[in-house]
Amino acid sequence: MRQSIGSTWIFQLMILFIFLFAGYIILTINYSKTVKIKNEVISIVEKYEGLNDYSIKLVNNYLTAQGYSASGKCSTKDEAGVYGGLLVSDKLEKAVPNRKYDYCIKKYKGTGVTNYYQIVVFYKFNLPVIGNASGFTVRGTSNNFKAFDNDLYKEEVG
Repeated sequence: MRQSIGSTWIFQLMILFIFLFAGYIILTINYSKTVKIKNEVISIVEKYEGLNDYSIKLVNNYLTAQGYSASGKCSTKDEAGVYGGLLVSDKLEKAVPNRKYDYCIKKYKGTGVTNYYQIVVFYKFNLPVIGNASGFTVRGTSNNFKAFDNDLYKEEVG
């Protein structure tokens, strides 16, 4: 009887480690996918020279095609040049403090007449029984380049 109880304890410990390892692998794969999405959004903004109707439409189409569904709040901190994007709209809007967006873009003033952009996409970690366990932001910055933005997106952060 004593051996069966001892082996049950080891068996339960082994199952716990398998679940922890599988959770870590799932977390890593999902985070990797989010980083790939962020890099592609940065590439689109750079390739199409800033925030214009065509680049925003391409970003929204790409995110929809990838099955991206996370959302979060943009950190505005009373700054100009922070825009929030919704996948159902082909325009960005100035970020409002307590509103959720699908992605955020912050426009910075670069050197001379150039600009660079910080792209923020959101990563959510869902567990089957628990639900949405946590959410993270994944940030990336574009290169410094001369942007040809629409008039709606002329504001920039100092």
